[in-house]
Amino acid sequence: MNLASACCWTLARSFLLCLIAWPICQLLERWLRAVSDRHGPLAFSLLLAPFLFPELLVGYAYRHRALTSPLLAELLCAGLLLIRMIPVGVVALMASPVSLISGAAIHCRRLLLQANPGSMRERYHFYSCLWHGGIRRELPALVLMGLVAFQEFELAALLQTASWTDWFIAAQRVGLDRGETLRQSLWPMLMQWPLLWCVVCWAVQAQDVHSTSDPTESRTLSILEQAFAGLYLSLALIGGCAVPLSFLAWNLPSGLKMMLRQPMSMSGLLQEIFIATVVSLCAGLAAWSLTGFVQRSTEGRPALRRWWPLWLIPGLSGSLLLSMGVVALFQQAGLRWLYDTPAPWVLALMIWLLPRAVLVQLWLDTTRSTESLYLAEMLSRETPQAASGANLPQPKSSRNSRQASALLFRLRDQPQLMGMGLLCYWAYLDLSTSYLLAPSAMPSGLVRLYNFMHFGRSSALSAEAFLFFGIPVLGGLLVVLIRRVLHR
Repeated sequence: MNLASACCWTLARSFLLCLIAWPICQLLERWLRAVSDRHGPLAFSLLLAPFLFPELLVGYAYRHRALTSPLLAELLCAGLLLIRMIPVGVVALMASPVSLISGAAIHCRRLLLQANPGSMRERYHFYSCLWHGGIRRELPALVLMGLVAFQEFELAALLQTASWTDWFIAAQRVGLDRGETLRQSLWPMLMQWPLLWCVVCWAVQAQDVHSTSDPTESRTLSILEQAFAGLYLSLALIGGCAVPLSFLAWNLPSGLKMMLRQPMSMSGLLQEIFIATVVSLCAGLAAWSLTGFVQRSTEGRPALRRWWPLWLIPGLSGSLLLSMGVVALFQQAGLRWLYDTPAPWVLALMIWLLPRAVLVQLWLDTTRSTESLYLAEMLSRETPQAASGANLPQPKSSRNSRQASALLFRLRDQPQLMGMGLLCYWAYLDLSTSYLLAPSAMPSGLVRLYNFMHFGRSSALSAEAFLFFGIPVLGGLLVVLIRRVLHR
């Protein structure tokens, strides 16, 4: 299959999956809003788990079954992509601004159009109401889901389904000329440009809006809708998380025994984990800091705030196309001395993370309780001197100050730390940048695992994959736990 056919097939698959995912996203958004008061964090974590689970492990777990039939491989790839797309659509819906026109206004316009079916003026106003009433808010979620499906790499490669991303990786292996590679990359780039522009316009619209829920909307769900939401979450968690984890856990004991007999293998794996962790921390923290700096520096400047999201387009184009562009950039005469260093790797990851950093910060803005945060800041400003001047016991003032500090950490600092950790986690999992930009002196464990997974399954490989992805996650959870204990 040539590149044009692979691009068209990937685009058609993405479009079909978006149509299937859309009603599920709408239902899950209503379900999340309905349970947000009682079980919000738990429900949101369950929804995001299939999207945050490493794609490489999912493809590795299902690869053996997919190789039995091309049709089964396509169905497996489509199903796994579907459960990875839906959380993105739900988050985009919840982070989008409220509709400017209510459903009642759209219904009235529909009645007027039915009363005057030949009036072009009524038809124009009706379609304008449809656009401002729902489509304008919901279109970015569809676009982001389409980008996730269109830019998929690991699943398509391991399950051996048609994809333009796998075509480029295969072309890199056979030594395709750099100029020809850049010319061929115009195909997927041109297909993504309308989608990228839509996301940029949405970012411009949403950056100054902090209220995303309509207070008049109904948050009650029928029993059938609640059952369907529970059924989807169960299937997504089983297929996207439980099955790959159970496969790795089944082979873990024997694999660990084999690795312990080979100390060099274990030390090499730990070195690869350290390298990937340091690079992901640098890229994630840089992307988060740059996003915050740009947002603060453009406050009160409408012209700058209108155009700064254009810088998100390179990152939205996908890590594969971005990495190929960075490779070409650092092979120029003036930058060639930096090519075999971590600088291109970190730079590509940082640019790729910028749109995700904006989305995470928009999400934090929509979920932050401004009143609670303000009260916690006021309480934390109380000093022992002020308390003693008011004839209050000094120990009570100190206790209140500690409680205010802990509350302020939970409301303001902890979400920020989790957002930065999420960016670093995404950088740690990205395969395209490490595949094309990792220096020769800094071997990438992710690339090595990806290459070995094409040759079959083994207990040692399963144990290495489990440790490579599990150790940083456990380390991050340990840091969060220690911080929470210290701020009690």
